[in-house]
Amino acid sequence: MRQQTKPFIIERKPSRKPKPDAQKPSIWGRLDADIAQGLKDEQDEDHAVATGGDNRD
Repeated sequence: MRQQTKPFIIERKPSRKPKPDAQKPSIWGRLDADIAQGLKDEQDEDHAVATGGDNRD
């Protein structure tokens, strides 16, 4: 078998497709994010009441 005279180079070109790990925007806009934040805030308040304090100064 003949030995190569030139080095073998692989060129990777960027894809135009969106990355699969990129989060798609919701059809509900920011509504679902706002609801999720509200639920998280409620859970934090419930936890503070259950532990006997709300960590407010």
